[in-house]
Amino acid sequence: MSSKPKELWDYARIAEETGLKVPTLRFYKKTGRMPAPDEQPAPDRPRWYPATITTWMANRPGRGARTDLKGDK
Repeated sequence: MSSKPKELWDYARIAEETGLKVPTLRFYKKTGRMPAPDEQPAPDRPRWYPATITTWMANRPGRGARTDLKGDK
């Protein structure tokens, strides 16, 4: 018996759960700002486990965060 969760979220479900818009999520994936999909049955159909997305949301920079700045040199 597999211990993997059976539920997978697509862009629409992630948008519903997080408040982000689907085009924003697609842009984040395209630019590497989202975790890699847990499953991708077709090139345009990525899916993520809920735990993957909740972990990502907990650790991503907030609105207006300057991600282009580096630490002290």
